[in-house]
Amino acid sequence: MQKSLIYKICGALGIFGCFVVIAADLIGIALHEKHDPISDTISMLAIGKYGWIQDWGLDILALGYFALAVGLFTWKRSGTKWIISLIILVLISINLVFIAEHNQYAGRPGYNIHRELVYILAGLFLVLTILISFDLKYLKPFLKRFSFWIAALWLIFAPVLTLIPDSLDGAYERIVCSLLVIWPTVVSYHLYKFSGSES
Repeated sequence: MQKSLIYKICGALGIFGCFVVIAADLIGIALHEKHDPISDTISMLAIGKYGWIQDWGLDILALGYFALAVGLFTWKRSGTKWIISLIILVLISINLVFIAEHNQYAGRPGYNIHRELVYILAGLFLVLTILISFDLKYLKPFLKRFSFWIAALWLIFAPVLTLIPDSLDGAYERIVCSLLVIWPTVVSYHLYKFSGSES
């Protein structure tokens, strides 16, 4: 398979995963009558009759992260920071699948499992956006600054989530988690565009 085709497929899957998880959240909110997106967290959508929608959204987002890792590995296969970054992308993908499978416990006895997975995700994403930026500049110079900005926003706003009042934590969580979608969407888009220069 030509590299340009791999870039195109992986870039498209990365973008698709991000759009699907947003759609899953919106559909879940619409169908889950008791869900208030301002006060109820994203994970609460995984509880009940329509919980599978949120789970599938996270699973497909995980696929998007994995596809991005494959595409970027096809593009560049050397460099310690780079390889570690790609491994982190895969770990984030695995982590998202675990969150999807365990988030039905949110607010219940298994809640600690979910919370620990979320903390791991938070740490992995911060390290990823900092570490991968040094080589992403060769894909598109803008991506280095972009990744640093995402890392800075994540570092500032993500830890505050635990301090947000219950009446607002759903809205705040959605704002913060948008970074988990914005970053791979932008990188996947530039990977997809790069396929044109390789053909």
